[in-house]
Amino acid sequence: MWKKKGQRQNTLLDYSPWILSIACLLLLVLLAFFAVTNFQREKELISESLEQKGLTIMRFVGSSAREAVRANMRSSSSWQKWDVHMQDILNLAAEQPGVNAVLITDDNRKVLLGAGKSFAEGAMLSKDEMAVASEIYQEKGVLLASRLIQDAGNNNSRFLVATKYLPPMLMGNGGGSRGRGGRFSHHPHYKSMKDEMGRLKDLNPVFIVELDFDQFDTPLKRQFLQIVLQLIIIVLVGVGGGLSFLTLRGLKGSERNLGNVRAFTDSMVSSLPVGLLATDSEGVIQVCNGAACTILEKEKNILLGEKPVQILHAEVSEMLAGELSKEGEIEAEVILQFTENRQKAVHLVSRSVVDNKGNFSGEVLLIRDLTELKDLEKLLHRNERFAALGKMAAGVAHEIRNPLSSIKGLALLLKAHFEQGSLEYSNTDTLVKEVDRLNRSIGELLDFAKPAQLIKEQLVVNDIIEKTIQLVELDAKSYQITIENHCNQERCTVHVDGDKLSQVLLNLFLNGIQALTTVAEDKSKVIAVHLKRENDLVQICIRDSGEGVTPQNLKKVFDPYFTTKNDGTGLGLALSAKIIEEHGGRIEISSEPGVFTEVRVSLPLAP
Repeated sequence: MWKKKGQRQNTLLDYSPWILSIACLLLLVLLAFFAVTNFQREKELISESLEQKGLTIMRFVGSSAREAVRANMRSSSSWQKWDVHMQDILNLAAEQPGVNAVLITDDNRKVLLGAGKSFAEGAMLSKDEMAVASEIYQEKGVLLASRLIQDAGNNNSRFLVATKYLPPMLMGNGGGSRGRGGRFSHHPHYKSMKDEMGRLKDLNPVFIVELDFDQFDTPLKRQFLQIVLQLIIIVLVGVGGGLSFLTLRGLKGSERNLGNVRAFTDSMVSSLPVGLLATDSEGVIQVCNGAACTILEKEKNILLGEKPVQILHAEVSEMLAGELSKEGEIEAEVILQFTENRQKAVHLVSRSVVDNKGNFSGEVLLIRDLTELKDLEKLLHRNERFAALGKMAAGVAHEIRNPLSSIKGLALLLKAHFEQGSLEYSNTDTLVKEVDRLNRSIGELLDFAKPAQLIKEQLVVNDIIEKTIQLVELDAKSYQITIENHCNQERCTVHVDGDKLSQVLLNLFLNGIQALTTVAEDKSKVIAVHLKRENDLVQICIRDSGEGVTPQNLKKVFDPYFTTKNDGTGLGLALSAKIIEEHGGRIEISSEPGVFTEVRVSLPLAP
């Protein structure tokens, strides 16, 4: 490069300030671009997290409402309307951290139900709420709408999530669930529920959840200011370190927000009153809550990471059989056998899970323990059967007793006309005895059928046991049977009818003696009596070393007229159970064939 005389040639150093300025400006613009992009990405991640949080709340409300309606249908109590169930569930959902309000609206943009704010029934939605709800109503195919609302007046930020609300419907009417669930069609509340759900469906309800965005907005603004300051420092200390710092900071913030959402979801799952199992697309258990572990009697660390078919009952694993086994939702009630004498009745609901592309991603199984409910149903049916039998028995006994009196009178009259020792005398004597035996059986039947007239008083149960043992001790010794009384350690007072309780104990001791008369001579013949206190109950245990009772007969020992004895009436244990139940107690029996039989009588302690 040529220059005139006296003119200085510009060197690269002369332009270095401009080059550095332009380079810094470019770097600043570049870093600002990355900072703004990172800020927007953070905002989008938070929005997605809040959408998932809103969907989780909606699913929680939907599943809770469905379970509440079904529980109401299964119960014998009066029918409660949908809004009663839903209002309680909405109130519970609105109490969750970060939730401002939860409401359900109709297609006229009016509030049907709400929680978290003061919503008047029939009130119109706000402008912002109406806008997010309109996206669901007006845009075809839109299943989820969300919007960030920033109020300029009070400088608050809210995040709205909306989706269509599907009213809870019982399975079995209109298809689905392979015909299961149709049992509700005969329920007295079924029509009321169906009409109510139909009217609700016609309103095209929309679910809106309002979440607090301020907890994220303030950190975002603070983060933006920090980014601006950091850009100035980054220009001075180096572009590479600055970009790495911002990227790492953004990543950590995203992980923290996603971790908070996951912690919220895990907390909600663990607090569910029903058991929950979830598998991935490979059929491996990834999620289980405490209720599921309790019902299935498995440790959480044993369930996680395993396939259901390898570790669960066949009835449960069939409900989690994978993508090819089913589509949609399946509902079933099954019996899970844990030991020979212990089982549980459970209600199972399984549903396939798909991602946003429609691909199978796993299954969710809800488990509810129905054992206590089934036991109560059996007890109710048993009591109804006994009541009907008692009515019939009272009528039959009344009709039979009068002819029996006539038959006995005529037999005694005939007996007086025959010589003692003659065949006729012997036959008429047998007739009189058989009439007396039949009359005693009718008396037992009437005792079982009629309501008990209890004369209760404060008695020491140890004394009643000791007196009863004295009544049967001679009879036991005649068969070389030993009665061991271990009831002298603790004296317990009960409020009972002493004669009735003695009648029960006497019947149990006689049953034990009769059971021991058939055992081999070389086997020990022992009846052991124990007394123990459990909280506010006293339990009398009578255990014999006889041949025991078979599992088939064990289920029927308290049924009237069931007996394995040739000369028994089958009313002894049934009448004993009735007497104990009328005292507010319970009687239970357990046995191992060839080893023992144990009867446990539990009675409330006297106050």
